[in-house]
Amino acid sequence: MVQEARCVNCGFNIEKDYILFINGTEYTFDSFECAVNFVAPRCAHCNSIIMGHGIKHADEMFCSQICSTEENHSPVVP
Repeated sequence: MVQEARCVNCGFNIEKDYILFINGTEYTFDSFECAVNFVAPRCAHCNSIIMGHGIKHADEMFCSQICSTEENHSPVVP
């Protein structure tokens, strides 16, 4: 009997999977949503998932200029 894989994010049995290799380690997911939820950084202020570039100050990531400013970081000048 073949054992079905399980999503590392939600634990659901997988029929069709997404596999990501990160630094040589294989991670299996049941959906793109679970892969993003597991891999993407979170905003240091509001905890939103950052799917784009985000804004980095020191070692913290922010989803927007507003969240960065709320954490008393100076505005980012393009």
